[in-house]
Amino acid sequence: MKRYAIYARIGVGIMLIICWGLVTGPLSGIAFFLGLIALSTIRYRVAPYRLLGVIEAAVCLGYAFVWLPALLGLWLPIIGLFESKWAEHESELLRRSFEDREQRLKLEASREISAAEIRNAARLAEMAERSRIAQDIHDHVGHEISGASIALQTALKLYENNDERAGELLHQCSKRLETASEHLREAVHNLKPAGVADTAMLAELCEEFTFCSVDFSMSGDLDGYLHHWNLLVANLKEALTNVSRHSNASLVTVRLSGSSDFIRLQISDNGTLVSSPSMGLGLTGISDRVRLAGGTLTVNADDGFSMVCVLPKK
Repeated sequence: MKRYAIYARIGVGIMLIICWGLVTGPLSGIAFFLGLIALSTIRYRVAPYRLLGVIEAAVCLGYAFVWLPALLGLWLPIIGLFESKWAEHESELLRRSFEDREQRLKLEASREISAAEIRNAARLAEMAERSRIAQDIHDHVGHEISGASIALQTALKLYENNDERAGELLHQCSKRLETASEHLREAVHNLKPAGVADTAMLAELCEEFTFCSVDFSMSGDLDGYLHHWNLLVANLKEALTNVSRHSNASLVTVRLSGSSDFIRLQISDNGTLVSSPSMGLGLTGISDRVRLAGGTLTVNADDGFSMVCVLPKK
């Protein structure tokens, strides 16, 4: 904007000089032009002075009594007014830009602090959980194994002496080892991150189903994190329950397949419906949860019973 203001001032000065030459202005016009040039030079060489526009207007109006075309010089203070307003506008924009940048820096610093606090809290929680599990293993597993070891040593001595109490001690030792195994299995289960695919749980449900035979198979990419893995377990439980209640099937087929983005669970049987299953609380609740998780659930009762659940991994 400053460059264009200079061009405008030069244009006004050229117009005044042309008029002065054409109208044959007085010789004092040279002093008039030199004064306007000096005022314009002061404007661009030193800090802006608010009275410069008033002085320019006064010079032009005063010289107009001698030479009327000098009124064209009133464009100079008008140009200066626009230039001052534009400079104020640019200063305001620059101030807001600095304020916005400062605010962004504060927000970034706040986010970094929050992220550090979250990381620290997660680390403390992880350490606390590890400490708890270690304490559980020490208190339960270690105690049972130590007791079983002592019982075995005692039973061995009694066995060498043909003492019948050796069998009783061996039985106690077996019980202690079973208890330790249960505690150890529970501790290992707690160590596993939530959401990691546990296909063994699905296979165990299929093995424990006694109504009819279950053919369980897996294929595709089943690795990776699945936030709603427990939904697949709930779907399988509900499907097997409906088969036992509403079908005379002799075989249930369970197919678990995966890709890089989705996991698909399909349950179907080879029977015919004894009674028609309705969308009760179980199926309705699972359908709502699957939909909220971004997946789809399809139930078909036209020929036997079938259920297909597709869930996103991410």
